[in-house]
Amino acid sequence: MRNVSQENQGQTHFEGRRYFPISQYFRHRFGERVAKISVSVAETCPNRSPNSTMEACIFCDDWGSAAYHHEKDRELLDQIRHNKKLVSRRLKSELFLVYFQSYTNTLDKVNILQQRFETALSEEYVRGLVVGTRPDCLPDRIFPLLNKVCETNYVLVEIGAQSFFNDQLEFLKRGHSAEKNIEAILKLNQKTQVDIGVHLIFGMPDETPERLIETARIINQLPVSNVKLHNLHVLSNTTLAEMYQRNEFVPDELDVYADKVILFLRHLAPNVAVQRLAAIANRWDELIAPKWTGQKMGPLDFIERKMKEAGYYQGDLFDQNQKPLTKIPSLIF
Repeated sequence: MRNVSQENQGQTHFEGRRYFPISQYFRHRFGERVAKISVSVAETCPNRSPNSTMEACIFCDDWGSAAYHHEKDRELLDQIRHNKKLVSRRLKSELFLVYFQSYTNTLDKVNILQQRFETALSEEYVRGLVVGTRPDCLPDRIFPLLNKVCETNYVLVEIGAQSFFNDQLEFLKRGHSAEKNIEAILKLNQKTQVDIGVHLIFGMPDETPERLIETARIINQLPVSNVKLHNLHVLSNTTLAEMYQRNEFVPDELDVYADKVILFLRHLAPNVAVQRLAAIANRWDELIAPKWTGQKMGPLDFIERKMKEAGYYQGDLFDQNQKPLTKIPSLIF
C-alpha cells in the first residue's frame, strides 16, 4: 500500500496525473504547450515495397498509420498549414512539431529528406520534427542530416519497435528482430543528438504479466525519453481482419487492456514520458474490433480512473537496481 509521502510525491511529479504525459514533457522542454502536426509524405515501408518478399504487418492498413490520410495528396507545406488549423482549434497550441508519421520516413534519399525537413522548419511556428521509422531503416547516411537539424531544432525519432520478443514480432509479421530494436536505439543514441521514442503494441496472444514487466525494464535500461502504447486492434483490409473472421485472434476488452497498461506503467521509470495509452482509430468506418478503440478520450479516462482508485502511479514499482533478463549490449560503432 502506498503511504502519504509516496502519494504526494506522485501528485507533485505528474502535476495531478497518474503518469507522465508527453504534454508535460514538452512543456518542460519548450516552456509552453507544443503539439504535433501529422503529415503523410512517405510512400511505403520495407514490407510493402515492390521488391519485398516480406508480408505486410498484420495490423497495418493501406494508409500506413496516417492520421490525416485524406490530405496525403496535398503538397507537404499545404498539409502542414491545413492540419495546423485542425490541431490549433482542438489543442489551443501556438508552437508545433511536424510529425512525419505514415509508413517509414527514413527510406527516401537523404537529399529528399533534407528538402522535406527544411520545408517543415520554414514555418515560423514549427519548433522541431518528429520522424517515424522502423529499427531496420536507420542507415548511417541519415545520421549527419539528423545531427545538422539538431543544431538548431528539436528532433524526435519514433521507432516502431512494437515488441521486444521475437515470437510476438513474428506474429505481427514485422520483419525485424527484438535484437534489432535494441541495436537501433543504441546506435541512434550513440551517433546522433536526437530524442528517442518507442512504439509498443499490447494485446497479443500469450501476453503475460512477466513480459509486460520485462518490457518496462528494457525501456528503463535504454536511452529512451518516451513511449507510445497501442492496443492491437482490427482494421478492415488487413491480415488481422482475416484472422479475426476465422476466430484466430480476439482483441482485448478495455478492462483487460487497462490492467496490462497499468502493470507496465507501474514498472516504468517515472521520468519516461508517455505519448499515448491506447490506439485511436482515426478511420472509424474501417474499425472492426474492439469498438472502444474508436473513442478518443474514453480509454484514457478509464485507465487513469482505475489507477486513481487503486492508488497507483507510473513508477511506483520501479526499481532502478532491477535489471531486465534481456541482455542490453553496449554497442560500439
